Amino acid sequence: MMVSYPQATDRGAEERIVIVSNIRYQATNFAQITRFTNTIYAGVYALVGSYLVGGTASIGQLISWQAALVVGIIVAYGFVINDYVDVTVDSYSKPQRPIPSGRISRTTALRFAIGLASAALLIALLLGLSFALVAFSTILIATFYSLQLKSTVLWGNACMALLIALIPIYGGMAAGGPTTLIWIVAGLMWLFDFSHEILKTTADWWGDGKAGLRTVATVLGVRGAVRIFQIVAALFIGVALLPWMLGLSSNLYLFAILACAVLPNIAVILLLAYRHDDAMITLTLKIMRMMWISNLVPILLLG
Repeated sequence: MMVSYPQATDRGAEERIVIVSNIRYQATNFAQITRFTNTIYAGVYALVGSYLVGGTASIGQLISWQAALVVGIIVAYGFVINDYVDVTVDSYSKPQRPIPSGRISRTTALRFAIGLASAALLIALLLGLSFALVAFSTILIATFYSLQLKSTVLWGNACMALLIALIPIYGGMAAGGPTTLIWIVAGLMWLFDFSHEILKTTADWWGDGKAGLRTVATVLGVRGAVRIFQIVAALFIGVALLPWMLGLSSNLYLFAILACAVLPNIAVILLLAYRHDDAMITLTLKIMRMMWISNLVPILLLG
């Protein structure tokens, strides 16, 4: 009888380890399907929008953090619903993602997406009717993008860029309402993400083409998509310099925008002019992703 007690204890400990491991496994899968780091970035940019309107005092206000939470949840919803719709496309080009790999079922993903959308709307309603209307609109746009607009040439890219541009505007609403400065930042973010979305089609062209999607790269080819990206990226560079040229920012902003956005964009444009094979596309996309972090510096200096 004395021998059975430690065996029972060991068995219970093993069961707890299995339960904890399963929880960690599922948590990792849900973090992956929501692109957890991207949702954090989105929340940070919403807080930046609040800061640009209300200064440092706005960062200490609960409403700013609630708005950032709504933004983060909606971004997470966008990724989940996109993966739910894109399971066929991802099975060709991104089979490691949670749904095509079988780690999360489509039914579970859909329920999760509905839960995220509901949570975002509930929190937005607590902030006020205007917040709820904007949140509801962005959820509709994100859904429509996944269902229809992704398989379009440029329209889907512009739609996704619009969702990104709304992030600082939503944060600015929490601090009193969008200002001229917020609209400038939103415009810059729209141009940058528009170019980024176009470039991403060159990395996904094979899987998108296999699934019958019409994107910039599948319709115009990788070379054509790269050319359009270069044009939009060059336009972004010009617009990024406008706040300084118009006397709306300091020389410190100029130095920051040159180092964090202009020069990296020029480097990407020139690299893709040299060659645009898979390795170069991967490298330039990494540079663009890093710029989402570095671009925070000049944006904060606008405040």
